[in-house]
Amino acid sequence: MSSNGDTPQQLQRGQAPSLAGSQTQENLENAFAQDAQAIQLFGYFAKIARIEGYSDAARTWEELAESQQQYTHGHLDFLKRVGEPLARQRMGETTQNLVAGIAIEQLDAADRLEEMARTAHAEGFPDIASWFESLSDAKRARVTRLQADLDGTKDTIL
Repeated sequence: MSSNGDTPQQLQRGQAPSLAGSQTQENLENAFAQDAQAIQLFGYFAKIARIEGYSDAARTWEELAESQQQYTHGHLDFLKRVGEPLARQRMGETTQNLVAGIAIEQLDAADRLEEMARTAHAEGFPDIASWFESLSDAKRARVTRLQADLDGTKDTIL
């Protein structure tokens, strides 16, 4: 049996192995996370280069960020088979993407950011705690917006 639960007979009969729970799924998720972070870093580097008057360097960073985005889209095209990597929701069609987005934003606001704020307070960083709390509030507002869009898609389907 393979590491993802498929028997050699299934693989020999031409049945595709399951991506769910495989090392390949984990690799795709890790590659997506790293490339997504690189996009943000490159965008930030471009902003700094522009502020400092290095327009050529800023354009290079912007072009690298844009090409990096294509990599993340490729990872997501494969991950559609098993769901997005943050809240583990199905994705692909707009309604699925809206449901996934709501789950991601709720998870982020209620769990990750609130815990980060508590930790920052406990460690004596009230300014950073306030930043995390503000982000949590903004994420909750985004949930409302996404929910309205999801409700709008249901109206067009009916």
